[in-house]
Amino acid sequence: MDFVDRATGRHLLDSIYEKFAKPQLQDTFDPSNPSIYIRHEAEQLLNGYIVEKVFEDTRTGFYAEGRYCLGYVSDTPILVIRGYGSWYPFDRVLEDTPDVFVARFNMQLKAAEKSGAIAWIKEQFDRGNPADVIGESLGGKIAQQIAAKYSDYIRSTVTFNSLGVSEKLAKNSPATNVFHYFTLGERYAFWANRGDYIPGRIFVVSKNGRNWRYKIEEWLVKVSGFEGQFQKRRFCATILAQLLLLNRHNAIVLNKKKPVVVQIDRAQLQNFRNNRFN
Repeated sequence: MDFVDRATGRHLLDSIYEKFAKPQLQDTFDPSNPSIYIRHEAEQLLNGYIVEKVFEDTRTGFYAEGRYCLGYVSDTPILVIRGYGSWYPFDRVLEDTPDVFVARFNMQLKAAEKSGAIAWIKEQFDRGNPADVIGESLGGKIAQQIAAKYSDYIRSTVTFNSLGVSEKLAKNSPATNVFHYFTLGERYAFWANRGDYIPGRIFVVSKNGRNWRYKIEEWLVKVSGFEGQFQKRRFCATILAQLLLLNRHNAIVLNKKKPVVVQIDRAQLQNFRNNRFN
């Protein structure tokens, strides 16, 4: 597999895909922002890629873009799928919610089929150039569902802080070349629907590892009561903990100078999901 770093096992394009899949709040109102959380037009240029087609279903909230690379980075087309809600503007939250909180729901997968996203994937395969499918959070869940159902048409699947899918789908998935990336200390992906993950390579990523700042943040989350019974006297601490965890969920990590990337197995993932990862 020429898209895998032999030394680390990472997907060679993971840092590019992370920027595409996650929101970048500092450029929320910049139409050239390559994040899938920004609505783009067909033929628009984004960081060396061009948007060929936009796929959307307003009933379910599904939104994705088929993109091609115009430079030397890669000749692989990509389907980028939006996560929970849009920052520009912040909408489609109500439509997205059922798929977010129920692992077995597949309404957005059906929307991907209805809107033409799956047909686009099949077109790339027929041209001899199968696509990569990428997504964060809810987008990662949909990417897994697509990979499990249409594995023969896809080159690879890359998810970031993905929500889980049904245990049955995870157990029976025939998908190969799957890469899951979770930020150290992630909570939202595991709280949302308690789902499972289709088999693949699993990485825990962070800017600096378990340094003093990370330990302080973890302490604050613990004492705030955010993970247990809510207490009014801890309201401010709870709000701060919420903001810290939201930033952690959406943070761009792999584009930092020396990110910490640790590959783990499925048993370690279970410990990580239960906040016991060391």
